[in-house]
Amino acid sequence: MEKELREAFRLYDKEGNGYIPTSCLREILRELDDQLTSDELDMMIEEIDSDGSGTVDFDEFMEMMTG
Repeated sequence: MEKELREAFRLYDKEGNGYIPTSCLREILRELDDQLTSDELDMMIEEIDSDGSGTVDFDEFMEMMTG
């Protein structure tokens, strides 16, 4: 499963720098559920970006995907 998640992560890590900007994550989440409000998106991103860096690294991505 980790291999598949790494491949998915690479699709979003377009620059290959090891992280996904939270702005990109916001777009992904909105595409998955266009009913989400801005406040709901903010809360989700705050929970996913656990270190508050403004980016999501692979560990945070994996945690988000596996719960």
